[in-house]
Amino acid sequence: MVFIGREHDLQQLDECYHSRKSQLVFVYGRRRVGKTETLTHFSRGKETLFFAAQNATREEQLASFSRLMFEAGAPGKDYLRQYPTWESALTELSKLPEPSNGERRLVVFDEFPYLVKADPSLPSILQNLWDHTLRNANIMIIICGSSMSFIEKELLAEKSPLYGRATGILKMNPMPYWDAVKFFPDYSNEEKALAYAILGGIPRYLEEFDPDEPVDVNIKKHILRRIAPLYSEVEFLLHEELRETARYNSVIRAIALGDTSLNEIATHAMLSNGTVSSYLSSLMELGIVEREFPVTAKLKEQAKGTRGLYQLSDNFFRFWYSFVFPYRSELEHGDAISVYERRIAPVLHDFAGKPFEEICREWLWRESIADRLPFHAARIGRWWNRTDEIDVMAVDDSGGHAIAGECKFRNTPMDMGMLNLLRRRAANIGVDDTNCYLFSLSGFDSALADITDPTVRLIGIDELFQ
Repeated sequence: MVFIGREHDLQQLDECYHSRKSQLVFVYGRRRVGKTETLTHFSRGKETLFFAAQNATREEQLASFSRLMFEAGAPGKDYLRQYPTWESALTELSKLPEPSNGERRLVVFDEFPYLVKADPSLPSILQNLWDHTLRNANIMIIICGSSMSFIEKELLAEKSPLYGRATGILKMNPMPYWDAVKFFPDYSNEEKALAYAILGGIPRYLEEFDPDEPVDVNIKKHILRRIAPLYSEVEFLLHEELRETARYNSVIRAIALGDTSLNEIATHAMLSNGTVSSYLSSLMELGIVEREFPVTAKLKEQAKGTRGLYQLSDNFFRFWYSFVFPYRSELEHGDAISVYERRIAPVLHDFAGKPFEEICREWLWRESIADRLPFHAARIGRWWNRTDEIDVMAVDDSGGHAIAGECKFRNTPMDMGMLNLLRRRAANIGVDDTNCYLFSLSGFDSALADITDPTVRLIGIDELFQ
């Protein structure tokens, strides 16, 4: 499998590696986001001690780590069968032979939270050794984990022994759409957008689709069949991370069906607002749900949470709860083709509408960074009030310049009526200098294509995927 994307993450890790100082870097992110693959790719060509921790006892973990250390030439191999403590094991990191290439040694602890679970004293041990020995060694240590809340609250927070020791903190996010679609080089741009709408930017999910098969075949073969890993992926991940999965199912299903306010979700799930709020916090920590505010909302307004809406930030979860979860009885009996033809195919483009808006927002960020917008964007998101909604909106620092965008993932061209509707909605924002951007899967009719207004820009699907 060819390694795809992550250029910016790899560049930042490489800058740490070639820094003059010893490095203690934390890399974390949700499960399946590609942390291990990225670190494996980063370690190529470097003398690396890569320890993939297991959910095992302290003694079993020490035994595995000891074998790696002894193979790397640690002095303890001459008089020990294995290290008795983590302190004795980590102390010998600074005594490993110098790399033959003259560079620094790389040490990776993958799934570090498993080690701390078996020995809660480990962060204190590492902190003490870092302060007195390891920070002066020719070494780069990477602490990696999938439990985002544990990394943030137990290892990086002020109460942690390791607080303030990190020389780098890299939170790995799902791939942007322009990297995700590299898994399907021969797809049309429409097919790429559909694949991204279904799978999102999670490499583990993208790898499941066969790039030589069309989208509909991949859905039937790699999501709707009981033998397919993606068929049971959502339940597996929830059982691994959470308790009371039945209640979490109700909460996620409510959001997938369009209930986005706390009251709506609580009503659908038949739970109290307080209980649902707690579940939503856990889902946000896992990177499955995000809380969204109008792009013009002030920080004070966001703190109060008066207008915040909840969305599924994971495209595959949204697809699974829309088309697998409700039709499990049919799918369990092997009726995948019928479920696709009757339940999915007629509404697939409608389903892809929201992910298409996300693609357009990511495109705006990329254009802003490259200075190809009328101004440099400070915030990009959605905008809404009691009566109107704008799919995509960018504003500058001053709040005096804005871009309002309308997105349509449909098989018909956009027309002047859509531009006029967007202009009416944009007039309610309260920003005098507003440009209108129209994003369309199927292009624009002749009247719209011939428009010469410099404040209007038309962006077709091909431009989004250039």
